[in-house]
Amino acid sequence: MAYKNMMNLVYLYLMTIGIKVIRCERLREQMYSSIEGGAACFRRLNGTHQAGCSSSLNGEVGVVQMIYNISDAQWLVHNSSAGPYMAVVSTTLYYDIIEILLRYPDNIAGILLYDNATMSPNFFTQESQCPNEYSSDPRLGQCVKPGGIVWNEKGTGLLRRDIPYPIFFLPKARIGDITKIEECYNRYNLDKDNQRGRPLCSLQLNSFMYAAVNSVVCLRRSASSAFLSSNKVCDPLGDYNVYYSLFPRAKETGASKKTVTLVTARIDSASLFDGIAPGAASSVVGLVSNIATAATLAKMIPVTDAKLYDQNVLWTLFNGEAFDYIGSQRIAYDLSRGAWPPVSPLSPSDIRLHIELGQLGGSLQLFKDSASWPIYAYAPYSSQNATAPQILEFMGEMSSYSTLNNITVSPEFTTDIPPSSLHSFRQILRNVTESGSLLEILLADHKGTFTNKFYESALDDHENIGYVYHNISIDSEGIFIPTADLLANGTMKETEAQVKIANLATTLAHTLYQQMSGKPYTGSVKASAHLVDEMLYCFLRSQACRLLLAADYASNSDELPADRPLPLYVGVAAWPSPPAVYAGHLIALLTGNHLHVNRTDCDKNADTGFSYYWLRGWNHSGICIETTMNFSQAVSPAFIKPDYDLTSGEFSSWTESVWQTIWARVFVRASGAGARLAAVTGALATAVAAILTFWLQRHSALVFIDAPSSVSSDAAGIIRTVNC
Repeated sequence: MAYKNMMNLVYLYLMTIGIKVIRCERLREQMYSSIEGGAACFRRLNGTHQAGCSSSLNGEVGVVQMIYNISDAQWLVHNSSAGPYMAVVSTTLYYDIIEILLRYPDNIAGILLYDNATMSPNFFTQESQCPNEYSSDPRLGQCVKPGGIVWNEKGTGLLRRDIPYPIFFLPKARIGDITKIEECYNRYNLDKDNQRGRPLCSLQLNSFMYAAVNSVVCLRRSASSAFLSSNKVCDPLGDYNVYYSLFPRAKETGASKKTVTLVTARIDSASLFDGIAPGAASSVVGLVSNIATAATLAKMIPVTDAKLYDQNVLWTLFNGEAFDYIGSQRIAYDLSRGAWPPVSPLSPSDIRLHIELGQLGGSLQLFKDSASWPIYAYAPYSSQNATAPQILEFMGEMSSYSTLNNITVSPEFTTDIPPSSLHSFRQILRNVTESGSLLEILLADHKGTFTNKFYESALDDHENIGYVYHNISIDSEGIFIPTADLLANGTMKETEAQVKIANLATTLAHTLYQQMSGKPYTGSVKASAHLVDEMLYCFLRSQACRLLLAADYASNSDELPADRPLPLYVGVAAWPSPPAVYAGHLIALLTGNHLHVNRTDCDKNADTGFSYYWLRGWNHSGICIETTMNFSQAVSPAFIKPDYDLTSGEFSSWTESVWQTIWARVFVRASGAGARLAAVTGALATAVAAILTFWLQRHSALVFIDAPSSVSSDAAGIIRTVNC
């Protein structure tokens, strides 16, 4: 019976603790309201300094201050009285007030930036005015050179600056959280002149970064900690480059080796915030144009006709270009030592022409009401007379085809070359580029200053290029509707981005055909705006799209990619990111040979001229793809070259800090009166107790009666007995 009663008491005790925990959790939920769906500014480092944001270990807490105009920002840094503060700013005002907030950071705990759903800014870019200026060829007119062009005119440079407090970003989809914060602000913080000593609406932002100082220091700390634990504080940036050749090259040797035309574009983009790097105009239009051109030329010249041509085309997608040209630096470096591609490496002299598809999407909005689209072909030479005949020939042929496709190609013979991968080749392969052995052309949509006012930012999304998805069905064989049919039946218009990109891909594919065959193209194969529509949707709207599902690895898992835009940030070399894999598989699916074999036989294929991939296919039943597509490392030479000095600036040395958790929450901070009352009461109680103790000690004879002597004697005897 006693045991049963004891168990009941234990059970009752545990229930009491559980109820208290639950009540505490409920109280915590009432006190704090989490802000979900936000993205934090995080820290990156290079060989000489740190850039980006970090909070303290437990996060930063500040009083909410809504910034509606420049006067609010001025009041915050000069006249506020209850700081530190959290500035809540819309993207429309950010450019006007960010320098004020950075110049006077003492009273600022952080910034919550939100995308205004009703009013869009005219420009928004955190890249510098001269992107990648320290890894660009100084002879090619960067803005560090006197009289050089300021390419990104509205750039704030925050991607390259050390920011002294955390910054969080909320997209349009989370505008409800801003409404919640604004209501809290209006209830508690509206009287700005009487905030001291009152309950105030507050924000807490937590984005603590483990790395600090620069890449040299953080890599050394990571290496030293490896002896004690597996914890690192930073990782080098990097991923994979993608390459694909029109004809297989693995078996080419000596005299049989074909010269190649290198057609390149970039995969990656960047922004200040984790997980948000849409890159619509910055990179996606060039990426999609590259893939569409490759798919079109593969239909015009089948791989079985390889023996009829003495040239080849090598398509390459660079990764990590936003951070000092990581991908193109690695390929140029490997070319210089005869190590790229890994199978049947090229020498620089094997490349007859390098065509870079640069930034192409910024002008699509400018010309949204016109069927034409101006493109500029930059040749890095001082004048037309100093330009190699092969480049003049290519430009002439491309100009002829462009007029048939509502595109104008204007040659630009200048040493002022926009930020692009050409700078890597001209820096690392200087001997062959200066001698004219390796000829180069850059295709871009801007003459001088960027037309893209949202370069490398969270707002460089599908709206920036005027893209609207048409959601046209794809048949089970992966056949796409020709552009001419889409225009004829009214499904698309000539002014739409999809049609213009398809026209550019057609123009470039026909030009490459004439370069290879020596005669004009007279066939009917053209790039499909339907295909372009689907690719833009995959890269800008949802990775759970039909194209990427068909190009995904076939497996027993039915798990689908997330239904959100694909972030194009390069990430860290230790963890491959999806964009390069998706782009490579998409090229394989659209250009490769579909073999009618099962998976076992597909995996057994070992033809050294091809790679074999078992992908889902158009009907998701699995298909074996024979392709020349493959991947190579996009990790800076700085991290593979023995004894390289990371502070030299010769190669990209960017790393990314490690972090654990990132979160934000809003709450009402107490006025402090209760805490002050408790402190005063405690002090008084302590003083009273001390005085009372002193008085009792001084007057103990009056308060306490002495015990009888017999009792004292007995007690003493007991004590002596115990001591014995």
